[in-house]
Amino acid sequence: MRVLVAGVEPGARGLAAEVAERIARADLLAGSRRHLALVPGFRGEILPFEDHRVTDVVARIGADPNLRAVLLASGDPGFFGAAALVLRRFPREEVEIVPAVSSMQLAFARAREPWSDARFASLHGRPLENLAPLLGERRIGVFTDAENSPARIASFLGDTGWDDYEMVVAEDLGLATERVTRGPVPEFRDWTGSDLNVVLLLRNGVPARPLGPGVPDGAFSHDRGLITKREVRAVALGLLDLPEAGVLWDVGAGSGSVAVEACLLRPALRVYAVEKTPEGVSHIRENRRRFRAAGLVPVEGEAPGALEALPDPDRVFVGGSGGRLAAVLDAAWGRLRPGGVLLVAAVLLETLAEALAWTRARSLEPEITEVRASRSRPVAGRHRMVPENPVCLVRLEG
Repeated sequence: MRVLVAGVEPGARGLAAEVAERIARADLLAGSRRHLALVPGFRGEILPFEDHRVTDVVARIGADPNLRAVLLASGDPGFFGAAALVLRRFPREEVEIVPAVSSMQLAFARAREPWSDARFASLHGRPLENLAPLLGERRIGVFTDAENSPARIASFLGDTGWDDYEMVVAEDLGLATERVTRGPVPEFRDWTGSDLNVVLLLRNGVPARPLGPGVPDGAFSHDRGLITKREVRAVALGLLDLPEAGVLWDVGAGSGSVAVEACLLRPALRVYAVEKTPEGVSHIRENRRRFRAAGLVPVEGEAPGALEALPDPDRVFVGGSGGRLAAVLDAAWGRLRPGGVLLVAAVLLETLAEALAWTRARSLEPEITEVRASRSRPVAGRHRMVPENPVCLVRLEG
């Protein structure tokens, strides 16, 4: 085999004889320094992962077809490890994978918890919001890094309403300094400890959450009237045709009701709720916590300037523009990914006219849907229908 990807179990004092023999015949050895220390006296090329990205190591091996290489990885290299990168670069017949006990496997054992029904996420070099699609599961295993520490995870869970989990932090597994700490999420907000850790999140049962679309307006925290009404919200979410994953911009988000429901319908979607008023952002944060919408990212600022730092969107909903609709549409349309959808909610006739003028100037053909709804109101022991303000939804496909 040209490339061996060998796992090293947590706290290992040495390597299996088979792996040691392969290393002795190799031309290149890569791994973290703590793993390379298990191979004293290696005479070939040594590439520590602290100095060389795994992708660069794989490229170096690929550049020399005669190179025999060994990569040392933590635990099971096929479980959120280096094996995936290697297999993307080399044919399977040129790769051998030797797994070891993983830190995640050992953490569940130390916590005395089964893990056959667990779900897993890696936050190693990834955003915390990657946890969002898993929240609600009974058991979750999380690979961490120095930035996405147990303390940061605990703060994220508290801010998004998921602080009813029990949390287990397993540090320095297999070493003399091993420590396993267990308790409710709030107790870990000020956690400090070793960067070598994994986190388990445990709960009894799966919480019931409203899925929508069309969650009652009164369920949201909002200033009176500053909310996209449930009937409009339901139609808008349908017209957006939300993808399973990707990025949604909710521009002029107000209380964030559209953003929240998008998160409930598509937990793996990253939703950026852009709102210029501090009061609105406060409502968005409260609604994120109230509805456990962990994929929602509040953004305080005025569009289009506030959009510059956001990742390119797959979907854009413009609920408000602060009188700068043309500039907002220019920014959104210019960044919209291929196949994306841009949807403008127009309550005022002037907003509709401006949106249509913008589309005509660019020879775009919009789809326009008018939403009219009436709700019953009691009158002297009986009921009458009272119309809500009509809203026009202007839809464009990228």
